[in-house]
Amino acid sequence: MNAQRSKITALILAAGEGRRFSAYPLPKHLVELHGRPIITYCLDIYQKIKIVDSIVLVIHDKYNEIFDKIAKDNGYTKVKKIVIGGEYRQDSIYNGLRAAGPCDLVVIQNGVAIFTAPELIESCIQKAYAYKAVTAFLPEEYTSFMFTGDKVDELVDRTRLGHVRDPQVFSYPLLLSLHEKARKDRKKPFTNDVFMAKEYGQDVYLVESHPYNFKITTDIDIRLAKTILEQKDFHAPPSSKGDV
Repeated sequence: MNAQRSKITALILAAGEGRRFSAYPLPKHLVELHGRPIITYCLDIYQKIKIVDSIVLVIHDKYNEIFDKIAKDNGYTKVKKIVIGGEYRQDSIYNGLRAAGPCDLVVIQNGVAIFTAPELIESCIQKAYAYKAVTAFLPEEYTSFMFTGDKVDELVDRTRLGHVRDPQVFSYPLLLSLHEKARKDRKKPFTNDVFMAKEYGQDVYLVESHPYNFKITTDIDIRLAKTILEQKDFHAPPSSKGDV
């Protein structure tokens, strides 16, 4: 399988209500950042990536008209379907998968992860051709430990720890089958498809991400995102000369 002969769909998740955004009346995807809804920064990325054929946008039903207007007014021609999410992330992805198919690869991206480099997405896609299940990640940089209450139990080797980052790229038939199994088995909602894949014995391969590639989740993240957007080279690796 290769990029020229396969069909790739991006599944962009924007179904949450952003309860941790205490200072804003709208869900985080619709909060304006430098005069634009946050979701538009994410849609810009996938609209411009040539090897991605189409976008399925998964949203909360309260804001259907707003998202539809955003897609039309901004010329997001790759947004082929806007579908309603579910109670949990797992339900939202399943709804999106059913709307997306059939295709060869599906790229899963949080709509508030707006600093994902196009080169990273393309690298994850290329690796998914061979391995079927891939995620971007960041290695742990801090000393880590397990704890109970207010007491440290044991230290954890941080060289073996990583953080899931966007995107995750899967073979579409594989991911759909995993979701079908999880629903049939009535598994508790998975917070990420990487964990679902591992639950069913599927190996997941890694592509290292830039540290700026994070989800805007809290009020503090909004402030950080505003600062990063003012930098024209925010996708570039940080300086190795000790700059902060």
